[in-house]
Amino acid sequence: MKYTLLLLMVLLVGCSQGNKNPKIIRLAYVMAPGGASHQGAEKFAELVKERSKGELLVRLYPNGILGNDRVLVEGLQLRATDMIITGTAMVGWYIPEYGVLEAPFVFRDYDHLDKVMKGEIGKEIIEALYSRRKIRVLSYLHRGPRYLTTTTKKVQNLSDLQGLKLRVPELPTYIKSWGAFGANPTPLAYTDMFMALKQGVVEGQENPLEVIYTSHLYETQQYIMETKHLLGFYMVAVGEAFSDKFTEAEQHIILQAVQEATSFNNEMVQQYELELRSELEKHGVEFIPVDKSEFENIAKQKLPLVFKEDWAENIYKRISSID
Repeated sequence: MKYTLLLLMVLLVGCSQGNKNPKIIRLAYVMAPGGASHQGAEKFAELVKERSKGELLVRLYPNGILGNDRVLVEGLQLRATDMIITGTAMVGWYIPEYGVLEAPFVFRDYDHLDKVMKGEIGKEIIEALYSRRKIRVLSYLHRGPRYLTTTTKKVQNLSDLQGLKLRVPELPTYIKSWGAFGANPTPLAYTDMFMALKQGVVEGQENPLEVIYTSHLYETQQYIMETKHLLGFYMVAVGEAFSDKFTEAEQHIILQAVQEATSFNNEMVQQYELELRSELEKHGVEFIPVDKSEFENIAKQKLPLVFKEDWAENIYKRISSID
């Protein structure tokens, strides 16, 4: 009798677990597994499962499986995804008056970046994205800073940069900004960059250490200048359907997990910087100190004029004035 009751209980528990239908949170991004952002996404999934007791499960779609950044952003509106991690290109597409976020020497350090994005300017950006595209930004993930690299020439000050044939992304902010510094910006697709550097079509490029390392740019670049000229970030965002699909209690769990995963990601970025620098030095690349004050002065003087018709009024000055 006892055995029969025990067996019945086991069967009932098994059936109960088997009948559970957890809600799935589809999280998509273009970054490949292995980086800080992917590890942050994994941490988010772990926290959501734990806090919801398995009633919410996060399904990750990394490496552009569901499309590029623009497709992912549009997927929020089409309900193809529930949440995305995307770069600041979204700002340029939908609220170009805040394109200053992609300009060099805007943020002094990550503390400054956080104060800007968590303050009044960040609030304006969040409201504008929601007003125009119904995109709701939940958090900002730090990315590694961008560095200038060259094939044979050390760039320690502004005069060393003059006329340098520099590969830049095919985006107006990059082209105009580096032109203002005196370089000869050459817009090229990312896929063409390695061969252009190897064949001498361009003399340098700029990217985070993760890209420099994973793309084997150390095979063509001798010097990495410690410009750290652009402190970028990813945006964690959801669409209008988010509040329809998830209850207030579920949203609370998700939002809390996003914030904790953000902190985890930001700590990982700092660790990655140290590890990647060490690995690149093993490949014979030399890190060069740079007098950034000259670049910062040019940025303050020229960029607001260059982008006067594009950026929100006094946006550069407003960001610079935040302590």
